[in-house]
Amino acid sequence: RLAGSAKGITPLTILLSVALLVTPTINAFSTRIASTASTIAYSQHHTITRSNNPRRSSLWHPLSATASSGDTTDDTLYDVAILGSGPASCSLAALLAASPSTPKVVVLSKYADKRWVPNYGTWTEEWAALDKIYASHGVSGLMEKGVDTHWYDTDCFFGEDEGGTVQNEPEGMSKRTLGREYLRVSRDGLKEIFFGNNDEERKFDVIREDVLGSVINTNIYEPRGAVSFSSDHTELTLKESQKKIRAKIVVDGTGAETSFTIRDGRENEGYQIAYGVECRVEGEGVTADKVGDYDRKKMTLFDYRSEAWRKSNGLVEQSVINTPTFNYVMPLSDDVIFFEETSLVANPAVSFQECKNRLTARLAAQGVTMTDILEEEYCYIPMGGDIPRKGQRIIPIGAAAGVVHPSTGYQVARMLSSNVYFCDQIIEELAVGENNFDPDIAAARIIGKTWTPDSMRQRAFAVFGGDFLMKQNVMGLKGFFSGFFKLDEGMWAGFLAGWKNLPNNEYHDGWWPRVYFGIVFLTKLPPNVALDMAVSIVAYTLENGLDLIQSVTPLLGEPDTFDQSFQFRKNNGDVAAKWEAKEMMCAEAVEVEEVVA
Repeated sequence: RLAGSAKGITPLTILLSVALLVTPTINAFSTRIASTASTIAYSQHHTITRSNNPRRSSLWHPLSATASSGDTTDDTLYDVAILGSGPASCSLAALLAASPSTPKVVVLSKYADKRWVPNYGTWTEEWAALDKIYASHGVSGLMEKGVDTHWYDTDCFFGEDEGGTVQNEPEGMSKRTLGREYLRVSRDGLKEIFFGNNDEERKFDVIREDVLGSVINTNIYEPRGAVSFSSDHTELTLKESQKKIRAKIVVDGTGAETSFTIRDGRENEGYQIAYGVECRVEGEGVTADKVGDYDRKKMTLFDYRSEAWRKSNGLVEQSVINTPTFNYVMPLSDDVIFFEETSLVANPAVSFQECKNRLTARLAAQGVTMTDILEEEYCYIPMGGDIPRKGQRIIPIGAAAGVVHPSTGYQVARMLSSNVYFCDQIIEELAVGENNFDPDIAAARIIGKTWTPDSMRQRAFAVFGGDFLMKQNVMGLKGFFSGFFKLDEGMWAGFLAGWKNLPNNEYHDGWWPRVYFGIVFLTKLPPNVALDMAVSIVAYTLENGLDLIQSVTPLLGEPDTFDQSFQFRKNNGDVAAKWEAKEMMCAEAVEVEEVVA
């Protein structure tokens, strides 16, 4: 009877409705009206839960929100927890530790004390630029402790004749000298700079355990409870001890095939495979000045010639032609050489044994035999694929973030450059204070410093390059690089670096420089390779969409930013309509009270 007296609305219903609208605190007649427990669908199998404070939102799912046992939780709340202990993780930890704000940082890795294995080579110009940038951030010594060997020049072999034209059979034997200095990074020196030699002097914590968990969807991890999210921090579980570690910001530096970060489109990746060997050599091709065709005083970046050896050592000639490899050569001392037989990019990957057999055959054809094997390296680099999926709270860096160059496999300089402004944004997010810190929005803004719209467009241009290179046989690759290195140095050097803050990036950091590069490059290529590239641009666009076209024109706008998915928090809807509803409901509540009375 009472329900009928007020248009079917009971006093209890009215009071609950008013409470839902009025409960959030309204400071100074703020027009912000927030629900106390509203949820908005975000993606498959998970939701975004909004708390009373619109800035205090978190991604939540039953599988990942299990409370941890108080007996195993470390009371410490770290500002930043970094997963992994490679160069990406340790360089970021060093930068953060050197920051004037001295955030509390922990590196989590079972292998924190292990020696870094890969050989890193880079251009001296780029390393010198990074040395200055890092020194300005309180981390010095890259050009001192961080360099193992330096070469004043770099050679390449593309089967060119003396006029610079690629020849097929017989292959040309002329070398192309690039006139640019190269160096090998000191693995031990670099680790000492970033990680230090002992725990007492280190300015960040190290826990020598890996973190448990494998991501199965955005912010959903298995096993249950391995990774938990709250409104102001993330809780991680250590694999062995099952101890819980809490941090405001969690960074994933565990590599390209990380289990903590989702990167879609990985089925389109190519793989750089290389068999490397540091060794002593002997044979008739070994002289005081040369090892085979390779100058002892220079670094050899590419040797794509294969005609002299492709039928030897059990090799299949057509396979060598269709899936080409090149030799990468670093003379380290009078008697020690580093060779690396490399498949630039292929899918499926070339086998390591194939690379090893080709290297042996290549050197034998030059009168060189490897004797004492000091070190072997098996290099596996996924290239291409997508950048990290948006909305993830654990923030990737380095290879986990897709920073590897999609066309060349270069990473170390790009990663070190990226970590500088990544670090700066972390410091900025932490500075907002506890009451204003939102880990989800912070994560979006931090990864957004790595993948800005400009860097996404520049990457899309390079992804096409990798896709094109992956389809080339040996003649195609020799023709491509022969034309590539006929460009002005700034143009080819900028493409190889392809990253903010690195030298010569101004030749590629905008749509017009990329258009100009592409036009000039086509004129330098052999006609058959140029035609193939023009056709491939059309085919690639039809198959993969407009990302490539977006990279070379302003007409298609820019890619979405990482924090764009959180813009809903700034949209309060029609505030006037909601206030009208509140006022009418309050008036109806008064009428009901009068009827009851």
